Amino acid sequence: MKHIKFKIREHFISLTEKGIKKHEYRLADPKSKNINVGDILILVSNQNENNYVKVIVDAINKYPDWKSALQNYWQEDFNGLFSSFNDVLKECYRFYPKENVDKYGIEVLSIRPYKKKFSSGRYLFDTNTIIERESSNNVSPEVSLCYLMIDKLKGDKFIHPHSIKEINGYQDEKIKSNILIKLESYQKLIPISEKNDYFDEICSNFSMDENSLIDNEILLQVFNGNVDFLITSDRAIIKKAKKLYIADRVFTPNSFLNEINTYYPQFINYPFLSVRLTKIGKLNINDSFFDSLREDYGGAKFNDWLRRKSNEDAYVFEEKGNISGFLYLKIENEDENYSHFSPKFSPAQRLKVGTFKITKTNLRLGERFLQIIFDNARKNKVDEVYVTLFEDKRDEVKRLRNLLEEWGFVKKATNINNGEIVLVKSMKKYLIEKSPKFNYPLQKEEKSYMFLPIMAQYHTKLFPDLYLKSENIKIFDELACRYAIEKIYVSGYKKIDANPGDIMLVYRMSDYNKTYKSVVSGLAILNEVKYPSTISEFIKECKDKSVFTEKELINFYNNDKYQTVIKVLFLKSFSNKVNLKTLKDCGIIDINSKGPRVNSFISKEKFNKLMELGNSDEE
Repeated sequence: MKHIKFKIREHFISLTEKGIKKHEYRLADPKSKNINVGDILILVSNQNENNYVKVIVDAINKYPDWKSALQNYWQEDFNGLFSSFNDVLKECYRFYPKENVDKYGIEVLSIRPYKKKFSSGRYLFDTNTIIERESSNNVSPEVSLCYLMIDKLKGDKFIHPHSIKEINGYQDEKIKSNILIKLESYQKLIPISEKNDYFDEICSNFSMDENSLIDNEILLQVFNGNVDFLITSDRAIIKKAKKLYIADRVFTPNSFLNEINTYYPQFINYPFLSVRLTKIGKLNINDSFFDSLREDYGGAKFNDWLRRKSNEDAYVFEEKGNISGFLYLKIENEDENYSHFSPKFSPAQRLKVGTFKITKTNLRLGERFLQIIFDNARKNKVDEVYVTLFEDKRDEVKRLRNLLEEWGFVKKATNINNGEIVLVKSMKKYLIEKSPKFNYPLQKEEKSYMFLPIMAQYHTKLFPDLYLKSENIKIFDELACRYAIEKIYVSGYKKIDANPGDIMLVYRMSDYNKTYKSVVSGLAILNEVKYPSTISEFIKECKDKSVFTEKELINFYNNDKYQTVIKVLFLKSFSNKVNLKTLKDCGIIDINSKGPRVNSFISKEKFNKLMELGNSDEE
């Protein structure tokens, strides 16, 4: 399954991408003999090399001329582009000289859009990643998690002979012998060395020293389809992969984990905040936590449902072995049957909140579960999220409904089978008349971009999702604000110039080595700013959502130190924290600046650059 690059007319890209154009037509000259069923074609626009589509070859048929090659497929493949068969022929006659078509004929490749498949894949690890994993030194958590994910995906792990040779050349015998023993857990790859002109042309634009030539041999295994994916920390390999149009199969440990989270949202876990992803079959279905659900959904029928779902995942919060929170999610496609809803739902991609219950309220656990719902909704790119519940049946259900409505769920239908109401949240349409909290996680179209500087000692307490690799997350106290989507920080600024819905760039201010340790760690949305006029109002606004103790808050207010309350909604973490030096070097802030402050704004162009830095592992 090798990669082969072809040029294609710009207007055919979209049709191919959507699966409308199902055939590719080529002169059946000797060059075409290199194409086999199962190969991946990279069809690149002849006008814009960044616009391309990948397809898999399912079948190859040869015809003597254009007319016989096109007559069975032209209406489907060129839908809307030509009004008659003669028009199609006229266009195609321009592609190749007539004498060449008469000599070789036309080859028709049956194609379909290429989709990555991570399960049961063949994963090749570059030397640098293997050493990070197998050395006796402190192992990168990202690399360890990569291995865990590949095991979950039932993938095979391979090592290239060049890597074995490189490790054998280590001078430190103790480190070398320790790693070599562990290499027995990898399969030894038998390399395919067949190159092509395009691969050589791209690689020749980079350094051609001995190490680079070895890197090329490793990268070639992906290009030739000998392995499905390559995991590497080498930036030059990543850059070459982009030029070769195989960046979707070459990952750094961080980018691989991000990709897995996108394709397999059931793997999204929240290990730092006591909410874990687990198989339903591992839970005690007789736990009293499920009693109210049994009461609502037919007792034995609910137990049967739990048993049927035993191999599926749910998010669970437990304390001392007792369940306090449970969330089960299900993706529904456009062919889902909604005949039991009145009014009936129109076809759409939806996330169903199948079962959702919380009994613990003092840790703002409901918001944490909502964060998980929204994360999965975004990663699956659904149009709507919906949940069904019995209206006003008991206090815990009333609290849940109030929480959902606060975050944008609206009653849209009734389940005619059992009388439940159906609450729906749009994941596509931003309602400008509503608050940022109601619209979350959607963003308004017209917005500004302001920094939110936070002292290092408070940063990860308030935003545990933004923790730094150098921090030990376990040392932070179990605070309610850690679970909340809405976070509160207090400032000494008497006037905040940002407006609700503006983007806040969370900036961790280090207390040492600031140039490298002060970083932009992620994004939040400004919900509102409050200027309390009394100390009681100030404390009320900050309760449960602030990292500060009541004693600290009283001290702030009485000393006229920090009295402005900034309420933000956590949005996302950066995979790469962007330090102060990079902010200056890239022109995002002034080179002479001591660092961003409250009311420090940047343009949309600089924000886009920051996003590129924060989410690109190769930068």
